[in-house]
Amino acid sequence: MSADLHDLQTIRNIGKAKGLLHSLVPRAQCFCFYDAERECVWSSDGADDYEIDNFVTDLPDEIIAESGDKGHIRRTLTSGRTLLLLPVRADDGGRLGLLVAVFSRNAGKASSFNPKMLTNILRPAVDLIGESLIVGMQLEEVQRQSTESEKELALVYEVDEKIHGTSRSHAGLAQLVGQSGRYLGIAYSVLLIPGKRIRVSATHSSWKNVNRKVLDRYLIDHMLPKLEDNRWPAVFEIPGIEGEDSTPESGFQTLLSPILDRHGNLEGIMAQLGRVDGGEFSKGERRFMAHIVRKIEYVIEQSFDAMTGLMNRSGFEAQLQESAKALASSNDAHQLIYFDLNNLQLVNDTFGRDAGDKVIVRFARLLEEDLSRRAVVSRLTGDDFCILLTHSDQESAVDLAQKLRDKSQALRYLEGDKSLQITTSIGIAEFSARRDDIGRALTTARMACEAAKDHGRDRIEVFDDQNLSMVRRHDDMQLVAQIQQALDEDLFELLAQPIVSLRDDNAPPYYEILLRMKDSDDQLIPSTALFSAAERYKFMPQIDRWVTSKTLGQLADHKEALEASGALFSINLSGQSMSDDEILEFIDEEMRENGVPAKGLCFEVTESAAVSHLAKAQALINELRDRGCRISLDDFGAGLSSFAYLKNFNVDALKIDGSFIRDITDNRISESMVAAITQVAKVMELKTVAEYVENEETRDLIAELGVDYAQGHTFGKPLPLAEALASLAGTEKSSTG
Repeated sequence: MSADLHDLQTIRNIGKAKGLLHSLVPRAQCFCFYDAERECVWSSDGADDYEIDNFVTDLPDEIIAESGDKGHIRRTLTSGRTLLLLPVRADDGGRLGLLVAVFSRNAGKASSFNPKMLTNILRPAVDLIGESLIVGMQLEEVQRQSTESEKELALVYEVDEKIHGTSRSHAGLAQLVGQSGRYLGIAYSVLLIPGKRIRVSATHSSWKNVNRKVLDRYLIDHMLPKLEDNRWPAVFEIPGIEGEDSTPESGFQTLLSPILDRHGNLEGIMAQLGRVDGGEFSKGERRFMAHIVRKIEYVIEQSFDAMTGLMNRSGFEAQLQESAKALASSNDAHQLIYFDLNNLQLVNDTFGRDAGDKVIVRFARLLEEDLSRRAVVSRLTGDDFCILLTHSDQESAVDLAQKLRDKSQALRYLEGDKSLQITTSIGIAEFSARRDDIGRALTTARMACEAAKDHGRDRIEVFDDQNLSMVRRHDDMQLVAQIQQALDEDLFELLAQPIVSLRDDNAPPYYEILLRMKDSDDQLIPSTALFSAAERYKFMPQIDRWVTSKTLGQLADHKEALEASGALFSINLSGQSMSDDEILEFIDEEMRENGVPAKGLCFEVTESAAVSHLAKAQALINELRDRGCRISLDDFGAGLSSFAYLKNFNVDALKIDGSFIRDITDNRISESMVAAITQVAKVMELKTVAEYVENEETRDLIAELGVDYAQGHTFGKPLPLAEALASLAGTEKSSTG
């Protein structure tokens, strides 16, 4: 029975980390925890997985022991899934169990799959699980040894039940202060943490006329130092003023509880001043306050940034939830002022991470100076800050932002004879009952801040939903999660569009591979929106790898037909993949694993991407051609110096930019450009391809100008790659039969 209780406690403790684990590594399918005896006691999806159970059971102890240096074990199961195992250890080095992160079959191949980085990301959560298990063991021991009276236990449990749902915001702290004060019958309860600008109080009617500011100053200046060596609530007698008989001048007893930071340093005080009934504090009530203080410390630790003392993102979002309830009418509004520090990365690179941390702390202090009581400031991420200005209009927010921007111009990092100026980009967005939700308010504030960066930095931008660039940025942000899900769960669709020879009716089949994605309503997402989001948020290398891997995987099933027909399949590579140092190795591995001959593959690179990454593009193009692949330069002619750069690239074909083809029958300039490109290609012995050929008139004209290949609905619409390959295989069988 005790073993069952222990497992139940373990499940409860680790279960608390479920949300944290999935927020840290959202790509993981699930997380499992195995105890020291290799028994699975918890799984985030609640399902049994015998393949993982058997693997963990059979894993030699020496392998786990050897994981100490790297901090993880990476293995691929027979099913193709990737496991990342992280030992959970106690402070003395003893193993408490194993945390297992399970990834889908394709995750291990992705360029973004970095076990070391994932281990570093998960390490705080692993430590938290270890600490939770140890605390759980300690609590079990305390429960077995406990001889506390039923009254004291009832007191703690009753209050614990009341504050179980405490939110991580100033309102949540107020709930703790107010409920504990009322339960103990306190005249004046106050929480004071000077370094975090926290002052939360609750006052009984008998003390309404007392000068609470004087009391707060007295507590900070005279009583807080007395708690320096205390780790437990202490009772002090506050002497009365001679000749006074009113409360509190006649003297009173106070219960002071030290508030400690995560390092055990004294940072504040929770004071219960005076009993309404004049009674003294008991030992049980001191124990009760120790319990309350632990709750307060937890809320503060979870809600405030350790470096700056400002509210962190979690606490800030909880504060926004509370502030939303305070909106009195549809005309009432709060303002969000979003700050991003420019050049901070340059400070880190030039002077080191400690220098950057000093700049962050200085900027935090700058934001706090003269901040009104109706404003809350937060450090959201590394160099992103936000101020919530409650019950305010846009003009007031702009005035405050301008004031803070002016003050931040003095923010400069100096070291020796070197200095770097730090500037701020600021975005402002309204948060009101008329708008959708808190998440959108933060998103729009951030978008305005990004617009300030895009428009030159060191400036202020106010969100305007009529600004199309901001709408596009917002749309991109909404697509990010869908793109990630499509990568993880193979939700993309591969199409093939024929490219037809205008010179040889018996030319081998030639296709371009196209990518499509649908939304949650099964509606096709426009390619421009998909690739806009993917490029903005650096997903293109992962998408290129997915397309390459899936295309070659399907081609491998029809190798005989491909060999017999001489078919050519063209795969696009983005500019971001040009900068991927491992893309060539990835392509080599996929060709090796699938056995697809290089002569059947063509890689398309846009002219702009090749020019932007000139040296790397040249090297990649040469390596691919050395392996037997063909190279096509896409969107040729769009650049101002297309012909000048052409001699730098050893390619096989030029794909003429579609803007020249769409209006070629009506625009003499477009016709002249196509004629010039075709002439240069012939001299250089390159093939030419025209896209967007949508009618016979265009077909006849480009053929007359000497274009070799054409692509467009006139010759065939895109169809699923599987159908194109099946048709190809059927054609070959028919011809051989």
